Amino acid sequence: MDFTNIIKENPSYRAYGGANGIKKGILLENEPYMLKIEHRDKKNNRYKNSVFSEYIGSKIYSILGIPVQEVILGKLYDNEKEKLCVACKDFKEKGEYLYEFINIKNSILNENSSNGSGTELKEILEAIDEQNFCNPIEVKQRFWEMFIVDSYLGNFDRHNGNWGFLVNEITGNKRIAPIYDCGSCLFPMAEDEKLKIFLNSKEEMEMRVFKFPNSAIKENEKKINYFEFLISTTNEECLNSLKKIVPKIKEKTEIIENFIDSIEELSEIRKKFYKKILNMRKELILEPALERAKNMEKINQKRKIVKKLKEEELEL
Repeated sequence: MDFTNIIKENPSYRAYGGANGIKKGILLENEPYMLKIEHRDKKNNRYKNSVFSEYIGSKIYSILGIPVQEVILGKLYDNEKEKLCVACKDFKEKGEYLYEFINIKNSILNENSSNGSGTELKEILEAIDEQNFCNPIEVKQRFWEMFIVDSYLGNFDRHNGNWGFLVNEITGNKRIAPIYDCGSCLFPMAEDEKLKIFLNSKEEMEMRVFKFPNSAIKENEKKINYFEFLISTTNEECLNSLKKIVPKIKEKTEIIENFIDSIEELSEIRKKFYKKILNMRKELILEPALERAKNMEKINQKRKIVKKLKEEELEL
């Protein structure tokens, strides 16, 4: 979609914060959207690929059936130059406010806690249990589903400031916000020449599976490595989410690959890299983690059976 005239003629007069790019508020068919536009930072790095990351990451969440903000890929002309952009629908309904998790966590801190921006996993899970905005069970389920899909997408920047709750201060209704801010997925800083190098090297590709990117969430002040965490965790909610989400990813892989192939603005090398890295992260991180989760479930079931039989023997 060409947003050149829309950005001039239909501003929404809403302002948006955050890093990674120029953001403009627009109205599209009387609905508010945030337009993220490619730009160059002070180091002359181009954020064109973060537009692709935002668009593709959001669409993959949608394909997997997880609530996510609507996105539209587009372009605009600025100073006689064509720029790529992505329109992200403002999902707040009338009377709703977005309370990012950083603010929720900040409101229930105790003297032993870090500040709201602290991303220690233990503190995040404790804050989810203590908050009274939304059902903690549902929030944890969304948190772990988001963590697992982010591990698939290679998201290195899912922090406390880019997920949260929507609160209607008129009606008092509260709900978990759709997923938003996926611009740090899929290695946005790598240009096509770099992708060619990666694709021609098994070692380079495996580094981008097993070594980095890491999650922004931490354990013991160290950023979590997705592979190491998912292959070793005993967190029951995380294991349950693995058993729910990974089969969906496997089922939808062909749809995801066809979607990537359908994006005309992507170079062929970028299409090839996206499909390859997603497949590797699925096969080398998520599928082994799923098998382990299933095996743990079988072991626990056997233990329960043995325990029950022993209890019955004692009764006899």
